[in-house]
Amino acid sequence: MTERVTTPNTQSLPDITGADLVSQVTHYWDGLRCDGQIPARDAIDARALGSALPHVFLAEMVTSRVARLRVCGHRVEDLLGMDMRGMPLSTLFTGAARADLTSALAQVARGVRVTLVLQGETGFGLPALDARLALLPLADAAGLPTRVLGVLDVSGQIGRSPRRFVRATPLALPVAADTPPPARRAPVLRVIKGGRA
Repeated sequence: MTERVTTPNTQSLPDITGADLVSQVTHYWDGLRCDGQIPARDAIDARALGSALPHVFLAEMVTSRVARLRVCGHRVEDLLGMDMRGMPLSTLFTGAARADLTSALAQVARGVRVTLVLQGETGFGLPALDARLALLPLADAAGLPTRVLGVLDVSGQIGRSPRRFVRATPLALPVAADTPPPARRAPVLRVIKGGRA
């Protein structure tokens, strides 16, 4: 049974406890969409994120390929062992993986949600570390996708910090948040010669 939380800013927010973190936050984000449009930043209610909150961050798109962290859960900050507010999201990635991140952010800047599979660097004091990162676009007051709701679901021990990701692979082809269903095409008719006279 799904419980609902009602707030002044949003109506009937789903309770997202019980699923994996990326699914929880993506489900919450989907629930805030109206008529296929991306949710507004002001619609986000931290109380509705429940147990996922320590793994969530909000970022602002500085350019179409750079996002700066504004609010960051402590489980995300544990990777670097410091307060990450004001830092670019790319700080969590090595140079090799930053190109994949910037490509994903370019999609988010167009209103597309993206999920990446991440692999952490390994070495002395750095055990195997995998993660999934969902980047969900949010609209500003003008309706433009200039904000990002992100969730980082990490599997494994962080080990020695700072800890960064060396690989960022898209989980699936991104789907535009506001893409309408494909229009039905009318059949094409043609005249066939040699019929009855």
